[in-house]
Amino acid sequence: MKKNKVAFPSPPAWMVTAAFALALALTPTCAQGAYLELIYTGVFNTQNSLNPASQVSPSPFTAATPFTINAFFNTSSPNLAPPSPPTPPPFAGFRAYAPSLATITIGGKLYTIDTITTNPTAGITVALFDQNSFTPGHYAVGILQQPPQDGAGIIGDFLGASPDFTAAAIGPTVFTGYYGVGYGSGVCIQGTGANCTMNAITPLVLHDAASNAFSLTLGNYDEDYPALHDPGVLIVGPLNSAALVAVPEPGTLPLAGLSLTALLGIALLRRNQTASR
Repeated sequence: MKKNKVAFPSPPAWMVTAAFALALALTPTCAQGAYLELIYTGVFNTQNSLNPASQVSPSPFTAATPFTINAFFNTSSPNLAPPSPPTPPPFAGFRAYAPSLATITIGGKLYTIDTITTNPTAGITVALFDQNSFTPGHYAVGILQQPPQDGAGIIGDFLGASPDFTAAAIGPTVFTGYYGVGYGSGVCIQGTGANCTMNAITPLVLHDAASNAFSLTLGNYDEDYPALHDPGVLIVGPLNSAALVAVPEPGTLPLAGLSLTALLGIALLRRNQTASR
């Protein structure tokens, strides 16, 4: 018996055009720079607090509380750190980028963090220091508000980076030899530099899945582990870790899904047409 032919419509022209346009748009180019994810883990102590934004007086953490920061940024975006020169070191090896997305997991709960793009005063940047800045010979990485004024933030100090990098050429990196961390509540309002005697308190603004606002208030303190110079000394306590990981830009993922869906649809239509002949 001869099988009846079923006529399937050809793929619409708009689908073909859209699929290939999306595929082309998703092809990486050198002009896009490096798209990276900062993964930073640490532990909050009783000098830090997380409270609903409506709460006037912060209530500090009562015990050591682990956190993980995930921040996505592109090295081709504008550097928000002060230029050097004319600004003297340490800014020569300092870069600050506005993340497209930043989250923090605190005690197992996920929050988004306001970025400097949407919140210029309290929003964060991804701050990177090569071995020519910060403490000479060391590397540093973390999050920071208002980079020119040195606002609130968390900056980890590391003895090494693998592979080595400079601020002018940042790529996937694992920071090694944790040396300590500095926490700051806000810009200096009395004194200057290392002699600052009073800082503003500008909490980081967080949001949970239900869009509730929270304030993450940081204390002013430095954690230092100079014993790391001596490999025979055992360090007891929570150690931070940090890495820059190459990732696709989060904003391209929906486009990638749409492109793949369109291409799949074209392939299925053509296969059905062939099978019906």
